Amino acid sequence: MTEKPQWIVARLGEDFNWWLEDTSPDAPPSTSNHSVLDPRQLTHLVQLLEEYRPHGLRREQMEAAFTLFTLDAETEEGCVRLSLAESEKLGDGGELFALPAIDADGDGSYFDFLDAVIAARVRKLNATHGTVVDCTADEMTTELEAIDAGRYFSDDSRHCFDEINEILVWEPAGWDDPSES
Repeated sequence: MTEKPQWIVARLGEDFNWWLEDTSPDAPPSTSNHSVLDPRQLTHLVQLLEEYRPHGLRREQMEAAFTLFTLDAETEEGCVRLSLAESEKLGDGGELFALPAIDADGDGSYFDFLDAVIAARVRKLNATHGTVVDCTADEMTTELEAIDAGRYFSDDSRHCFDEINEILVWEPAGWDDPSES
């Protein structure tokens, strides 16, 4: 198991999202620019993902995918110091920030969580659409990778909130949303 940082510093980006700026010395080395979910985004995702429970997504998967932090202090304009939360459970009270659990090798439970969200989204779509041919996780990942390839030359990093939401709104081309009928 990867050691969790005791504290992090997050900065508010020009995109109005929080980004990892610094970590405690005990944190594993990381080469990528990590996004940090703020309390509003985390609450929104927890509520939104509840509708995927009947399709196999478990809250424990999301809890394992993020390291939770609480606000410690504002260090300077647009930067906050966050302390490791006492509880690893979502919904245990308090305003929580969440850092994706990604290890130094670029793996981690965050990516397992994304795979679980993809699988649950596909199961939900197939259960709610009366189509002859079901959509597949491979179809979704191929389309999302094509979209992501278009961002390759952009200097912007993709925030985890946007990454998760992109999965949750994906539909195969040509499908109609049954809730709009």
